[in-house]
Amino acid sequence: MAFTAKFTFTRGKPRSGDIAITAGAAEAGRDVISLNIDADKITKGEALIAIDNIKAAVFAARWPVN
Repeated sequence: MAFTAKFTFTRGKPRSGDIAITAGAAEAGRDVISLNIDADKITKGEALIAIDNIKAAVFAARWPVN
């Protein structure tokens, strides 16, 4: 199985240190990145901050994540 990763954070704690990196679910294709946002509970600004911090978490993590 190909390496997959899931990035999870709790609203109000979007800093890169608060993002959990765990095994993700396999997508239909191997070259797929998906992003799901509960827009009822998060502002656009919070989403953009979280995306920036996910980027930082990817940069800082061992890759592939064990």
